[in-house]
Amino acid sequence: MKAHILALLCVLALAATNPTGQTLAAQPGQFTMTATDYGFMGPEQVPSGLTAIEVLNQGAEVHHAQLVRLAPGKTPADFAAAMKADPEHPPTWATFVGGPNAVVPGDRATAVMELQPGQHLVLCLIPNKTGVAHVALGMVKPFMVTEAVGTRMTETKPDVVITARDFQFVLSKPITAGSHTIQLVNEGTQAHEVVLVKLAPAAKAKDFIAAFEPGAAGPPPGRPLGGIVGIERGARGIFTAQFDPGQYALICFFTDSKTGAPHFAQGMTWEFDVR
Repeated sequence: MKAHILALLCVLALAATNPTGQTLAAQPGQFTMTATDYGFMGPEQVPSGLTAIEVLNQGAEVHHAQLVRLAPGKTPADFAAAMKADPEHPPTWATFVGGPNAVVPGDRATAVMELQPGQHLVLCLIPNKTGVAHVALGMVKPFMVTEAVGTRMTETKPDVVITARDFQFVLSKPITAGSHTIQLVNEGTQAHEVVLVKLAPAAKAKDFIAAFEPGAAGPPPGRPLGGIVGIERGARGIFTAQFDPGQYALICFFTDSKTGAPHFAQGMTWEFDVR
């Protein structure tokens, strides 16, 4: 990742200014980030509050949309400088605030998150075939969340709750066939995510994970269907997914803040059948 920090710095510097001279503002309650290889297209300003955030994957690789809020007074350039100094650990003043998780090319996913005013970034942390995170290849976009005035979006009540802990997923009830609105709640001591995957026949979560190791050959044995990217302790988010009969997995790819080990290696996966 270190060899690609210059690309990240250049992209953040260019993205800090809008060459058209126009401010692209999202409507309250929803917006779309379009992912390509390797960048995002989307609004420059987003109203605060409960928001349905969609990622549309128009690239040739798997992508997600990780939202990060910067502390007051911090800028995208500060974030890039901090990552240059320590490429393996995001600065403590950068807060993971979720977003829609991974989808394959041509797919889209939505996550409903509570956005607070302030400077934000959207990143893709998924690695390419050589193990380089997409963010280090320039897949980062700054945007500002502004104070919203007026009507707020109403939160949909979930019918399944996934609780993330250190290091396990706990489901409020089994997931059955059909459409489900799912809430992720982080009760752990550090940031966690949930990647929802429909596994290929006879495949396991470990097989899907292995497909993202550097040098792995062939496509992953399964299809990511979204979920929620990293959220901090005490935070929550909502997503909706269609469950057809088959084998599924929940996976957290985040790394332990102390050991650097990925959470899935510490048991943070869950496999289940939908009939």
